[in-house]
Amino acid sequence: MRSRLGALLILSGTALALAACSNSTPHAATTTTTHRATTTTTAAPTTTSSSSSTTTSTVATAGCNHMTGTPVQGQGAAGTITGFITVTNTGPSTCTTLGYPALALLGSTGAGMTVTVVDGLSVQVSTPANAAPSTVTIAPGAKAQFAYQYSDVPTGNETSCPMSASAEVTVPGATVATPAFALAVSPCDHGTMRVSPLYAPPA
Repeated sequence: MRSRLGALLILSGTALALAACSNSTPHAATTTTTHRATTTTTAAPTTTSSSSSTTTSTVATAGCNHMTGTPVQGQGAAGTITGFITVTNTGPSTCTTLGYPALALLGSTGAGMTVTVVDGLSVQVSTPANAAPSTVTIAPGAKAQFAYQYSDVPTGNETSCPMSASAEVTVPGATVATPAFALAVSPCDHGTMRVSPLYAPPA
């Protein structure tokens, strides 16, 4: 009788443990951003992906940690979508920076999406957007800009490409990202987004 009672108690404890595991809430995914340097603006990158790139950014001044982002109307052709993002210096100090910005995409719930950021555009946009990085000085209240490109055509075993709801930008060399702002993009090829260097916006 005691052995049968003991067996029942063990089975009950196991069932409770399994129930607790099945009811646990999964953690939200975090944004994954990988930078890959490119040597041209037309060929696919051939270097190995890494967590950072020597061409991605240089040390920025402290004023670059007080920026906001705003999307600009995009355009598309032959499966390649091009858009622009303007960053504004909302701090009291001048931001001096050089390089490619970091871009993070967020879903409708605010969870991070997988993003592969490639330095350099694949389609000609403008002279500053397709040029090599140059030093940009952003005074308090002033703006700078960069272009982004992505393909909305699924590749490989992709059947669709996730749509973002918002984005965050980190100016080259800064340690603080902009507050999230609305941006609806659906990059295919594992979230590949090409970005231009940061440059002064057209007059």
